[in-house]
Amino acid sequence: MLTFRTRRASKGQRAQSTIEFAMVTPIFFLIFFGIINGGTLLYSRNALQHAADVGAVQIATLGNATNVDIGNAIPAMEAAGMNNVMLTTITGVTVQKEDASGSSSGETLTPDTSGCGGSPCEQQYTESGGVWTCTGICTWPSQNRDTSQSSGLAGDPDFARLTIYYTFALVGGFATYHMSASVVFRLEPQTL
Repeated sequence: MLTFRTRRASKGQRAQSTIEFAMVTPIFFLIFFGIINGGTLLYSRNALQHAADVGAVQIATLGNATNVDIGNAIPAMEAAGMNNVMLTTITGVTVQKEDASGSSSGETLTPDTSGCGGSPCEQQYTESGGVWTCTGICTWPSQNRDTSQSSGLAGDPDFARLTIYYTFALVGGFATYHMSASVVFRLEPQTL
């Protein structure tokens, strides 16, 4: 038979275990969801950076960004998984012409504003109902390089920046972050 003293110690131990559990549980879930959110964020960032790289390869392969984005680059980015990334929503894609300027110590790229009324020369795309449309300045400021150059590589190259804009929502919906993945690439003059 148990004595009164033994039963009291037993109840005290149960209360202590409950208090310890109540103190440790929030810390455990904070660390657990932090690891899940961090891993998902890194995966999303890498997947969308890969999609941007695939789009840049498509545009660079064709030699110019004129009228190739909706027909070639964006479908290639979608095939690379751009719209299938967890907890992200794509808000837009831009292809912006960059100017190379520099000195003997190195070159820097700045947005090209010539021929675009002082605004950066960029093609802006948004998706609605699975259809991509150009919503901003939709003209590339230079001529179509694949037909205007002589045989072989000739002329100066164009530089461009492809950017995917997206939002990332944390697991649990605590916060939403607006982010982007971009790649700068060089468009060599091509001939057919």
